[in-house]
Formats: sequence, C-alpha cells, structure tokens
Amino acid sequence: MSRNKARVVAMQALFQLDIDIKSVWYVVTEQAEEEDLDEKDLEYLKSISSAVIENMADIDARISQYSIDWDISRLGKVERAILRLAIGEMLYAEDVPVSVAINEAVRLAKKFGSEQAAKFINGLLGKLSREQFPEEEISPDKES
Repeated sequence: MSRNKARVVAMQALFQLDIDIKSVWYVVTEQAEEEDLDEKDLEYLKSISSAVIENMADIDARISQYSIDWDISRLGKVERAILRLAIGEMLYAEDVPVSVAINEAVRLAKKFGSEQAAKFINGLLGKLSREQFPEEEISPDKES
C-alpha cells in the first residue's frame, strides 16, 4: 500500500490543529480505520502527525519565512495543513525524499486546496528546499 492514503488522513488530521489539537487524534483514529490503512501506513501517519505537532512552531516559522508578504494566519486551513505536513516530511521523515514531499503536497493541494493552492505550495516548498536542502536534486511538479 502506498502512503497516499496516510498522507490524506494526516492532512485531514492536521487541519484540526487550527480548531482543537485533541481532535487531531480523533481524526487519525477514525479516518485511519475508515481508509483501512495497513500497519506500516498507520505507523507513518501517527509518526508524521506527532512530528508536526511537536515541531509546529518551527514549521510555522518556516512557512512564514517563505510565504513572502503573506501572513500564515491568512492562509486557508487546508493549505496550511498541507504545508505543515510537507515541511514535516521534509524535516522529520528521514525516509521521504524532499522531492516526494513536495510532489505529494502539490497533489494534495490540487485535490483539496483552492484553485491557486498548488502553485503557491509548489513555489513555497521549492524555495524552502533550495535553501534548506541544496544538496538534494529537486524536480518540482511541472503541472502546477
């Protein structure tokens, strides 16, 4: 099974951070069961959700740093959740290449975000990756 379903559930759970942090774990539990995630994907879902929650101040600071002239509080909740997930993967998921985190974030943005979300997210994550991970070759999503 791929991590796509786990990422979708993680994004939905992290969406709850703006509402009530306790509801994050409710979404993780309920949605993971609904999506019938296997053991490996469930472990990844819990791991990345925990990493984002534990490091949210740092992640949000990076979002603010790279979203020039756009305050993080003005971002849509879906876009903010996708960015938190992607940056969490880039920084804290050692087995996820930076390019995969970016491409998956763009895919989520196209599916769940506003019309311009994919371009914005691709641009922000691309800039962050070039500055934070210059040694990795990044191939941004060309469709966005």
